[in-house]
Amino acid sequence: MPFPTGTPTVTLSGTLPSAVGGGPYSGTIVLTPSTELIDAERHAIYPGGGTVALDQNGAFSVQLIPNDAAGIEPAGWRWRIDLQPAGVGRTIFWTDIHGPDGATVHLDELLPVPAPDGTPGVQQGPAGASAYELAVQQGYTGTVTQWLASLVGPAGAAGATGPAGPTGAQGPTGPQGATGPTGATGPQPPLGAAGAGSTIALRSDDPSTTNARTPTTHASSHTAGGSDPITPAAIGALATTVWRRRDLPDPAAADSLYSGTAPTISTAQTTTPTTGYLKYAPAGVALTGSDSTGPFQFAGAGAFAVGATSPDTNYVLPLSKYPNTYASGQSVWSIEFGTDAQVFQVRFKYISSATMYRLSVDGRKVSDLMQSSGGTTAGSGHMLSVDLGSAAPRRIRLDFVTMPFGGIYLPPGASMWQVPLRGGRLAVLGDSISDGAAGNTGAGAGTWFARAARLLGSTDAWEQGRGGTGYITPGAYAVFQDRIAQDVIPYSPDRLIIWGGYNDNTGSQSAIGAAAASLFSVLKSALPTCQMYVIGCWAPTGSPAGSITNTDATLRTQAAAVGIPFISPITGACYDATGALVATHGPWITGTGKVGATTGTGNADTWISSDGVHPTDTGHIGLSRRITAAITALMPA
Repeated sequence: MPFPTGTPTVTLSGTLPSAVGGGPYSGTIVLTPSTELIDAERHAIYPGGGTVALDQNGAFSVQLIPNDAAGIEPAGWRWRIDLQPAGVGRTIFWTDIHGPDGATVHLDELLPVPAPDGTPGVQQGPAGASAYELAVQQGYTGTVTQWLASLVGPAGAAGATGPAGPTGAQGPTGPQGATGPTGATGPQPPLGAAGAGSTIALRSDDPSTTNARTPTTHASSHTAGGSDPITPAAIGALATTVWRRRDLPDPAAADSLYSGTAPTISTAQTTTPTTGYLKYAPAGVALTGSDSTGPFQFAGAGAFAVGATSPDTNYVLPLSKYPNTYASGQSVWSIEFGTDAQVFQVRFKYISSATMYRLSVDGRKVSDLMQSSGGTTAGSGHMLSVDLGSAAPRRIRLDFVTMPFGGIYLPPGASMWQVPLRGGRLAVLGDSISDGAAGNTGAGAGTWFARAARLLGSTDAWEQGRGGTGYITPGAYAVFQDRIAQDVIPYSPDRLIIWGGYNDNTGSQSAIGAAAASLFSVLKSALPTCQMYVIGCWAPTGSPAGSITNTDATLRTQAAAVGIPFISPITGACYDATGALVATHGPWITGTGKVGATTGTGNADTWISSDGVHPTDTGHIGLSRRITAAITALMPA
C-alpha cells in the first residue's frame, strides 16, 4: 500500500524455490502485522503488507514498515510471514524486520521469533509451519529458503527416490520392472524371462498395438498446473477454510430483529459528551486528557485514516475502496465492541441525508433497514446517544453509511473490550446491484450483500461495489481488474463473490470474455486459498435481451475455465468449479416489472424499482435469499 511521506520503510525481497521437478514458479507470500499499526505523527493507520505474488523467477519485493520504526505504535508488534510457494511445503513464522529507512532486507536474513503473545512460534498450521521454528530452536542454521527447498524431499527434480518416482530403486528388475514378472513390456526380449510361450505373447508390427512414449516426470506433472495435478481440488479434498453447510447459522435467527428492550436513541448537534463520560477514540485520532484508543473491531473496510484538516482530523474513514481517498472512498463499514454500559454516545460528522446507521445488539439488528442519523447541519459534529435500558455485558455493532466516526463515550465505571469477528472475511466485487441505488435504503449497507453476509455467518462483510462499473466498463470509476489491486487483494478475503456484467452486456462478447478470463486468473493466483463465486449477468425482467443472456453464458464459460463456481441469475442454475450443473433454482426475476406508475407482472413488480433496473428493498431481501440458497447448494455438507 502507499505510505504517507516520511513513513519509515524497508524493502523485503527474496526468491523462493521452484516447484518439485523444476516446474514453473508460482505462489504467494502473505505478510501480516500482529496488530493494526498507528502513526500518530502522520495521522495514519497501516493495515499491513497484504498478499504478494511471486514473479516468473520466484522472486518478490514488497515495501514494509520495520519493527523498530520510530513513531509507530503499539510497541512489541511483529510480522507474521506466510510463505506459500506452489509445489513446495508451506512455511509460517513470526519475525522481526529491522533496518534504517530505505534499506533492503533479504528474506534469508530473517529468523523466527516467539509469537507476540510469548508462545514459541506458530502452534497450529500446516506441515512446515511450526516445524521450521522448532528446527531453528534445535540448532538448524540454514536459511528459510533452504528450509523450503528441503520440504521438496530427497527425490530432487527427477523424483529418483520420491514416493511417486518411476525410476526409484524398487527392486532388482531395474527401472522398468514395475510392469511385472512377465517382462512383456520391459527391456527384455518380447517373450520376457518368464514368458509362457507364443499362446500368450503378442507379436505384431501393427502400430495400433504399440504405445511408445517418453515417461513423464511425475513430480512435475502432479504439481499445481501440471497435466495430472495432485491438489486438494483435484483429489476431492477440502481446504481447512472451506465453507460447509453445517457451519452456517440458523437462517431464522441470522437476519432477525433484536428482541430485548428497545433502546432509546437521540441525536444532538454537539461534540461535547455528557459530563464525566470518557472518550474511546478510533486509532489515529489524537488523544487528550483522559481519552484512550478504543478496542474497536473494524469490519467491512480497511486502511482507516483521519482527515487532513479540521474537523476531519477528529474522524476516521476507510480508504479501502476506489478511488481510495478520505472524502470519496468507502462509505459502508462497521465497528463492533463489547461494553457493560447502559448508555453510550457515538460521535460522528453529519454529511447529508445519506448519513445513516444501523445498531445491532448481541448479534441482532435493532432495525431491519438503515436509520437516519438525525443530523441537522452538514459538516458539523453530532452525538448519537443510545440508552439500552440497563447495564449488562453486551456485544454492540454499528453499521455506518457516509458517517465519519469520531469515537464512543462511556459513563464512569463502564468498560469496553474487543470482540472477535465471526465467519471469516466475505467480500463482493460488483456494481450498483451490490453498491445500492435510489431504489433501496442505506446504499450498500441496505443491499442483498449485507443480508446474505448475515445469513452466511460472516460479520466482516466488505461491500466493494461501484455503480456503473464492470469487466470492460469503467463507469465513473474503473473496471473490475483495475480496482482489485487496492480494493480486494491486499485484504485477503476468505470468500469473494464477483458479480457484474450488466453494464457490459451491450459490448463485445469477446472483450468481456477476455477481461473476465484475465480478472479470474489474477484473483486465483493472488488469493489461492480464497473461495470464489461468480454470479452471471443481472436481468431485471423475466424476458432478458439476447445481449444479457450472451453475457451470462460468456461469464459462465470463463469461470469454468479457471475453476470458479458460477451462478446464473437468469436461470437460477448453479455450476461447480468444474462447470458441472449442481442445482437449478429457476429465474430470480419473473414478469415484466414496472416503469414509473405502470404496474408490471411477476415478482419484478415489487422487486424492481421504477427505474426498471435496480432492486427495491423488497427485491434485495429476495436476492439475499436466492444468492444464499445458490451458494449453499455449492457448499459441501
